[in-house]
Amino acid sequence: MAKTLLKLCLREIRRIVSDPRIITLLVCGPFAYAFIFGGVYWNGRTTNVPIIIVDQDHSRLSRELTTALRSSDSLSIVGFANSPAELLPLARREEAYACVMFPMNFERDVLAGRAPRVAVVLDASNVLISGVAYRAAREVLGTYQIGADRRTLEATGIPNGSVAVISRPIIMTGRQLFNPTSNYSYFLLIGLVCAASQSVIRMITGMSVGLDSYAALRQSVNADLPSLPWLFATKVAGTCCLAIPVVFGAAASVLTLFGMPHRGSLLLIFSALAVYVVIHVCMGYGYYGLCKSYILSTHLHLYMAPVLFFLSGFTWPYYAMPSAIQAIVQFVPIFHMNCIMRKVNLAGATAGWVFPHLLALAVWLAVAYAWGYAAFKQWCKAQSIAPSPAETPKVA
Repeated sequence: MAKTLLKLCLREIRRIVSDPRIITLLVCGPFAYAFIFGGVYWNGRTTNVPIIIVDQDHSRLSRELTTALRSSDSLSIVGFANSPAELLPLARREEAYACVMFPMNFERDVLAGRAPRVAVVLDASNVLISGVAYRAAREVLGTYQIGADRRTLEATGIPNGSVAVISRPIIMTGRQLFNPTSNYSYFLLIGLVCAASQSVIRMITGMSVGLDSYAALRQSVNADLPSLPWLFATKVAGTCCLAIPVVFGAAASVLTLFGMPHRGSLLLIFSALAVYVVIHVCMGYGYYGLCKSYILSTHLHLYMAPVLFFLSGFTWPYYAMPSAIQAIVQFVPIFHMNCIMRKVNLAGATAGWVFPHLLALAVWLAVAYAWGYAAFKQWCKAQSIAPSPAETPKVA
């Protein structure tokens, strides 16, 4: 009995090791999760958030505070402006996420004991990054206040620490652009729609391929089938005719039923979503070609879903990831789709502002279509029904 059990155990080991699909998932999976998740959170916090400075006072004090802000590793001053309104185009292009403004007569009011206000204008369409920028600015101003008061006390001859430090009357006020209430659901729901859509579309495409056959295709039209490129195009189009309205409905429910503001062009949003759907239908064919089984391809989609969502930048700021992970993120379609949805919907960005992300989706469309078509040809060949070039009927 023990010998029989040992043989069965060894047989199972050989069977798993001999199947490259299973052994790859088993061996590479845990390491992939460890490296991806560990890499995403490697820095532990967000650093170098790009901001701009509006200095209307041009005083020694405002320059000193600007230097203090530049010294913070959480912030990176990318330019100076004349008005906080100049933050709008920079925010839509994701070139700056906050603006710190020192008002006129700022130093005079501080020296006179009045309460000047340092305004911090934030791009709240990304609440994770805007929160970091606000806290970093507050920390710099708070540190300056305490340091300045201690120097004042020491200059009068009072030993440091012998009396309580009284903060200078500098008040920091924050104003959130695009998402005034800093509602996290506005930021997250869009990403969840994109993440759920990509997984569902890939899975149903794999199931559709696995449950279909070339013989059934031929029988359905009672005639010779078109060439493989045309046949693949019709199958992709048929799937998209069902998937696109569903994804549109899910996005529309987020934009309407849940009270989310939408300031940009709905045509631009839904056009990008349509391209996004086609990409994932084609990738569904590609995944099936790798797995040769719709059940295994479904498992692979579920396996990849959390990785892709983490890389999308919606659970951890994109700027907080190491440069190597940021490079990987650029090759993930959901990252670009999320950026388009968030910037167009919440910030009212135009196609010009999000052009790099639109271009990335266009490249992915070409790559995914080629990958899906190659997998479809393999599917036909596996059933020994791929027509030869001489037999391939021509389509006018």
